[in-house]
Amino acid sequence: MATANTAPATTAAVDSIAEIDRSEITRTLNLVKHEVGELFADAKRKRPFFAASKPEAAAKLAASLKALQEFADHLDSIKKR
Repeated sequence: MATANTAPATTAAVDSIAEIDRSEITRTLNLVKHEVGELFADAKRKRPFFAASKPEAAAKLAASLKALQEFADHLDSIKKR
């Protein structure tokens, strides 16, 4: 019975893979890299653009890096299932 439930999902997954545009993935990853780079540069400034103070800018950078690490861990756990 479990095999019957996974077969349609597998077929749907294969069909959806064909629709994925790798350039969209690359664009998204480049955007994330740019935004984290902006936060990194902001944390190094004397007067940050995106935060009220230098410690707040550092906290924003740390939070973004933590979110990226959690996302990477989540992707890794999906891969290992």
